[in-house]
Amino acid sequence: MFNRNMYGFREALPSLPAKFVLVFLALMACPVTAWAAAEQSESVRIGVLAKRGPERCLEKWGPTAEYLTAEIPGYSFAIRPLGHDEVGLAVKRGEVDFILTNPSSYVELERLYGASRIVTLKNLYLGRPYTIYAAAIFRRADRDDIHDLDDLKGKTFMAVDEESFGGWQMAWRELKKHSIDPRRDFSDLRFGGTHDAVVVAVQEGKVDAGTVRADTFERMAMEGKIRLDEFHVIHEQRGADDDLPCKHSTGIYPEWPLAKAARTSDELAEKVAVALEGIPLDSSVAQAARCAGWTIPHNYESVHECLRELRIRPYQDYGKLTGGAVVRRYWPWLAGAAGVLFIAGVISFHVIRLNRKLRQALSQYGNELAERKRTEESLRKSEQLRAESEKLAAVGRLAAGVAHEINNPLTGVLTFSHLVREKEDLDEQAKEDLDLIIHETTRVSEIVQGLLEFARERPAVKEPLDVNDVVRLTIQLLGNQEAFHDVTVTGELEEGLPRVDADMNQIQQVLVNLSLNACEAMHDGGTLTISTSVQDGKVSVTVADTGCGITREHLDQIFEPFFTTKPVGKGTGLGLSVSYGIIRQHGGRLKVESEVGRGTTFTMVLPSTER
Repeated sequence: MFNRNMYGFREALPSLPAKFVLVFLALMACPVTAWAAAEQSESVRIGVLAKRGPERCLEKWGPTAEYLTAEIPGYSFAIRPLGHDEVGLAVKRGEVDFILTNPSSYVELERLYGASRIVTLKNLYLGRPYTIYAAAIFRRADRDDIHDLDDLKGKTFMAVDEESFGGWQMAWRELKKHSIDPRRDFSDLRFGGTHDAVVVAVQEGKVDAGTVRADTFERMAMEGKIRLDEFHVIHEQRGADDDLPCKHSTGIYPEWPLAKAARTSDELAEKVAVALEGIPLDSSVAQAARCAGWTIPHNYESVHECLRELRIRPYQDYGKLTGGAVVRRYWPWLAGAAGVLFIAGVISFHVIRLNRKLRQALSQYGNELAERKRTEESLRKSEQLRAESEKLAAVGRLAAGVAHEINNPLTGVLTFSHLVREKEDLDEQAKEDLDLIIHETTRVSEIVQGLLEFARERPAVKEPLDVNDVVRLTIQLLGNQEAFHDVTVTGELEEGLPRVDADMNQIQQVLVNLSLNACEAMHDGGTLTISTSVQDGKVSVTVADTGCGITREHLDQIFEPFFTTKPVGKGTGLGLSVSYGIIRQHGGRLKVESEVGRGTTFTMVLPSTER
């Protein structure tokens, strides 16, 4: 009891007369010095997270170390201020015997290094003790553009340290609940190192907002560093189970614990806990620490939940299962699964071999079937072409016979009509009637001539030909036609085309025929484009218009003899049939594409003589 009495006497020294104190100390100096020398003290180091800097840490907790030295014989206690990044290393290396740190840091030390809490701090606020605390998210009072958490998006933000529980992690969890990702949604996220630095940064406008331990404002105001009305706490929490008197923005958590290192004896830890719980509320030790002493260790499960939710140490791998852990935990199942997999592999190997043989048999059968289909298709096409040729030959013979029988009397009618029309004594009505006879007879003559052209099948006089030359002549010819006055004719010719073996007159006949059809499809004018190109050794000539287009049901019939969509008297229906026959006679193809209201494109494809 000597040490406790000595400490109590030291507390009372300021009230004694100065002379009495000096005399007492002089009398006690020699015995105390001799006793201290005889007594061999063991050094005990208390690591403290210096949330407001080392100097402030020693000022705040130095008296506590002195108190423990006086209360627990044989031990000399000393405070070691630590930064956020030094706490874990100090415990790991055995550099401290006890550690006073924030709850998240303690949880990590507990899981990694076996630290265990012995007491929980009773913080003092407005004369009342509290074993809980929270964080405040705040802005400067004159920043009316930030009202709630969503307004922080796109703003600059400062916290104390990534390892600070009250100065960052509490606020981070609250932001996450509101779907705010600080590193994505803030324009800049900084860390000030101490709570005071964060408050000053917001005060000076270096950042738009920040977060600190909730009672930081009141402590700094008591020290004369700030005024409370300079700041505004946003997202303020008020609840029935929340009796914190200071404004705060997050949920509440247990206060800082004092924990013993794993190597520190339980006996010493018990003595320290008893001594701390016995600190009087009105003592200078409590006043220096600005606390109401210490109490039994609290439950820190809410801190565990916070860190698990944020996936930060020691829960950065929470929910993940490593390979080694899987093997240790499930090795019987894995062994069984391996056996099953081996058996399945053997079966699969045999099944794969059978499947390979089956695929080979099916492939061979498929090739034979495809070859048979190609042969049947070739025979079908051959028979179809032969029938088509026989049909066209029969139509040709019929057309030639009909034309021959009609042409002679038709010539007589036309000649006689012209002679009668030249008589001067005819009245106007008779002249009009004769003009009609001459017009219709001429039309019949044109139909007969078309029949003869269709049936004649004259052999083509082929020679090496530059298709571009034929296109240029055709465009020049079309430019002199009255029908093309409202139509713009353009040529898009690819230079260096290979030559084709063709009859120039017949190819030009096809181009003129397609161009005249295109002109008739553009009643109100438009654009006719004749272009050439080469692909896969074949020369293509396209005739494209911007006319009315051809309906889908008519596209399959336009190459049939006598089919026409023109009004009566405007066409024989033989032009496209003749053109189709000419291109086929040259070993080529004539294709058509059309869209109603957008235009039509005919493409003739001719084989090249150059390989």
